[in-house]
Amino acid sequence: MMNSSCNCDCDCHNNILRLNKVSSCPISQISSVQPSVPSNFTTGAIWRNPATETIVVTLLNKSDIPQTVTVSVLDWQNCAQEEMPKEAFLCGESQPSLFNGTPTPLIFTIPAKKLLVVHATPQNVWQPADPCYEVLVKAPPDPITPPDPVVPNDPVILNTWGINDIGVPQEGNTVLHQQFHRTIFL
Repeated sequence: MMNSSCNCDCDCHNNILRLNKVSSCPISQISSVQPSVPSNFTTGAIWRNPATETIVVTLLNKSDIPQTVTVSVLDWQNCAQEEMPKEAFLCGESQPSLFNGTPTPLIFTIPAKKLLVVHATPQNVWQPADPCYEVLVKAPPDPITPPDPVVPNDPVILNTWGINDIGVPQEGNTVLHQQFHRTIFL
Protein backbone atom coordinates (compact mmCIF):
# COMPACT_ATOMS: atom_id res chain seq x y z
CA MET A 1 0.00 0.00 0.00
CA MET A 2 1.44 3.32 -1.06
CA ASN A 3 1.02 6.14 1.41
CA SER A 4 1.09 9.49 -0.33
CA SER A 5 1.87 11.54 2.77
CA CYS A 6 5.26 9.92 3.33
CA ASN A 7 5.82 8.55 -0.19
CA CYS A 8 6.87 5.07 0.90
CA ASP A 9 5.83 1.43 1.00
CA CYS A 10 4.46 1.64 4.49
CA ASP A 11 1.60 2.93 6.48
CA CYS A 12 3.38 5.59 8.57
CA HIS A 13 0.23 6.70 10.32
CA ASN A 14 -0.42 3.22 11.72
CA ASN A 15 3.25 2.47 12.45
CA ILE A 16 3.42 -0.51 10.08
CA LEU A 17 6.61 -1.25 8.20
CA ARG A 18 7.00 -3.85 5.48
CA LEU A 19 10.49 -5.15 6.13
CA ASN A 20 10.90 -6.67 2.66
CA LYS A 21 10.50 -3.28 0.99
CA VAL A 22 12.82 -0.30 0.89
CA SER A 23 11.27 2.46 2.88
CA SER A 24 11.90 6.11 3.53
CA CYS A 25 9.56 6.21 6.52
CA PRO A 26 11.27 7.56 9.63
CA ILE A 27 12.16 4.78 12.08
CA SER A 28 11.13 6.93 15.04
CA GLN A 29 7.50 6.76 13.91
CA ILE A 30 7.62 2.99 13.66
CA SER A 31 9.07 1.96 17.02
CA SER A 32 8.68 3.59 20.39
CA VAL A 33 10.29 0.72 22.32
CA GLN A 34 13.29 1.89 24.36
CA PRO A 35 16.24 -0.39 25.09
CA SER A 36 16.42 -1.53 28.70
CA VAL A 37 19.50 -1.24 30.88
CA PRO A 38 20.25 -4.51 32.70
CA SER A 39 19.43 -4.19 36.38
CA ASN A 40 21.15 -7.35 37.55
CA PHE A 41 24.58 -6.94 39.10
CA THR A 42 27.39 -9.33 40.04
CA THR A 43 30.75 -8.91 41.69
CA GLY A 44 31.99 -11.99 39.90
CA ALA A 45 33.91 -14.51 41.97
CA ILE A 46 35.91 -12.78 44.72
CA TRP A 47 38.79 -14.49 46.52
CA ARG A 48 37.89 -14.06 50.20
CA ASN A 49 40.59 -12.48 52.34
CA PRO A 50 41.45 -14.97 55.14
CA ALA A 51 40.41 -12.40 57.76
CA THR A 52 36.98 -11.76 56.18
CA GLU A 53 34.30 -13.12 58.49
CA THR A 54 31.25 -11.22 57.23
CA ILE A 55 30.26 -9.99 53.77
CA VAL A 56 28.39 -6.66 54.07
CA VAL A 57 26.16 -5.46 51.23
CA THR A 58 24.67 -1.96 51.43
CA LEU A 59 21.72 -0.96 49.24
CA LEU A 60 20.74 2.72 49.25
CA ASN A 61 17.35 3.55 47.73
CA LYS A 62 18.00 7.08 46.50
CA SER A 63 14.60 7.37 44.78
CA ASP A 64 11.36 8.86 46.10
CA ILE A 65 9.50 5.54 45.82
CA PRO A 66 10.02 2.09 47.39
CA GLN A 67 12.32 -0.24 45.41
CA THR A 68 12.30 -4.05 45.56
CA VAL A 69 15.68 -5.80 45.46
CA THR A 70 16.90 -9.40 45.57
CA VAL A 71 20.26 -10.05 47.24
CA SER A 72 22.10 -13.33 46.88
CA VAL A 73 25.52 -14.07 48.35
CA LEU A 74 26.93 -17.33 47.03
CA ASP A 75 29.71 -19.27 48.71
CA TRP A 76 31.80 -20.82 45.93
CA GLN A 77 33.78 -22.85 48.47
CA ASN A 78 34.61 -26.14 46.73
CA CYS A 79 32.51 -24.95 43.75
CA ALA A 80 29.27 -25.60 45.71
CA GLN A 81 27.55 -22.23 44.96
CA GLU A 82 25.63 -22.41 48.23
CA GLU A 83 23.60 -19.44 49.42
CA MET A 84 25.10 -17.89 52.57
CA PRO A 85 22.90 -17.22 55.61
CA LYS A 86 21.99 -13.53 55.83
CA GLU A 87 20.70 -10.94 58.23
CA ALA A 88 19.32 -7.59 57.08
CA PHE A 89 18.89 -4.30 58.87
CA LEU A 90 16.92 -1.28 57.71
CA CYS A 91 18.80 1.87 58.69
CA GLY A 92 16.93 4.05 61.14
CA GLU A 93 14.73 1.22 62.42
CA SER A 94 15.09 -0.03 65.99
CA GLN A 95 14.02 -3.56 65.12
CA PRO A 96 16.38 -6.54 65.09
CA SER A 97 17.42 -8.30 61.90
CA LEU A 98 14.70 -8.59 59.27
CA PHE A 99 15.99 -11.96 58.06
CA ASN A 100 17.70 -13.88 60.82
CA GLY A 101 20.22 -16.15 59.14
CA THR A 102 18.19 -17.25 56.13
CA PRO A 103 20.29 -19.22 53.60
CA THR A 104 18.07 -18.16 50.67
CA PRO A 105 18.12 -15.10 48.39
CA LEU A 106 16.79 -12.09 50.28
CA ILE A 107 13.90 -10.22 48.63
CA PHE A 108 13.03 -6.91 50.26
CA THR A 109 11.27 -3.65 49.38
CA ILE A 110 13.42 -0.74 50.55
CA PRO A 111 11.36 2.33 51.50
CA ALA A 112 12.13 5.62 49.73
CA LYS A 113 15.40 7.28 50.78
CA LYS A 114 16.38 4.37 53.09
CA LEU A 115 19.46 2.17 53.47
CA LEU A 116 19.30 -1.62 53.73
CA VAL A 117 22.38 -3.35 55.17
CA VAL A 118 22.80 -7.10 54.59
CA HIS A 119 25.31 -9.25 56.50
CA ALA A 120 26.17 -12.64 54.95
CA THR A 121 28.21 -15.20 56.85
CA PRO A 122 30.49 -17.71 55.11
CA GLN A 123 29.83 -21.12 56.66
CA ASN A 124 33.24 -22.75 56.41
CA VAL A 125 35.61 -19.84 56.96
CA TRP A 126 38.25 -22.18 58.36
CA GLN A 127 38.40 -24.41 55.25
CA PRO A 128 41.31 -23.37 53.02
CA ALA A 129 40.06 -24.78 49.68
CA ASP A 130 38.71 -22.24 47.15
CA PRO A 131 37.48 -19.52 49.52
CA CYS A 132 35.57 -17.60 46.81
CA TYR A 133 32.21 -15.88 47.02
CA GLU A 134 29.96 -13.80 44.75
CA VAL A 135 27.42 -11.07 45.47
CA LEU A 136 24.43 -10.94 43.09
CA VAL A 137 21.81 -8.17 43.22
CA LYS A 138 18.67 -7.76 41.17
CA ALA A 139 17.58 -4.14 41.39
CA PRO A 140 14.86 -2.09 39.68
CA PRO A 141 15.80 -0.84 36.20
CA ASP A 142 16.80 2.70 35.37
CA PRO A 143 13.54 4.71 35.54
CA ILE A 144 14.75 7.43 33.14
CA THR A 145 13.31 7.30 29.61
CA PRO A 146 15.24 6.78 27.48
CA PRO A 147 17.77 5.06 29.76
CA ASP A 148 21.45 5.77 29.35
CA PRO A 149 23.15 2.40 28.65
CA VAL A 150 26.60 3.81 29.47
CA VAL A 151 25.90 5.66 32.75
CA PRO A 152 22.45 4.57 33.97
CA ASN A 153 20.66 6.46 36.71
CA ASP A 154 20.22 3.49 39.04
CA PRO A 155 17.53 4.05 41.70
CA VAL A 156 19.46 1.79 44.13
CA ILE A 157 23.18 2.20 44.83
CA LEU A 158 24.97 -0.94 46.06
CA ASN A 159 28.38 -1.60 47.59
CA THR A 160 29.96 -4.57 49.31
CA TRP A 161 32.80 -5.13 51.79
CA GLY A 162 34.35 -8.14 53.44
CA ILE A 163 34.97 -7.26 57.09
CA ASN A 164 36.88 -8.96 59.89
CA ASP A 165 35.55 -9.73 63.38
CA ILE A 166 35.99 -6.11 64.55
CA GLY A 167 34.39 -4.55 61.45
CA VAL A 168 37.48 -3.50 59.48
CA PRO A 169 37.14 -3.85 55.67
CA GLN A 170 39.60 -6.39 54.30
CA GLU A 171 41.89 -5.79 51.35
CA GLY A 172 40.55 -7.15 48.08
CA ASN A 173 36.99 -7.64 49.32
CA THR A 174 35.54 -4.20 48.50
CA VAL A 175 33.38 -3.70 45.40
CA LEU A 176 31.75 -0.31 44.87
CA HIS A 177 28.63 0.37 42.78
CA GLN A 178 30.35 1.24 39.50
CA GLN A 179 32.61 -1.83 39.85
CA PHE A 180 29.71 -4.29 39.82
CA HIS A 181 29.25 -6.00 36.45
CA ARG A 182 25.82 -5.59 34.84
CA THR A 183 24.39 -8.85 33.62
CA ILE A 184 21.18 -9.92 31.93
CA PHE A 185 20.52 -13.01 34.04
CA LEU A 186 20.45 -13.47 37.80
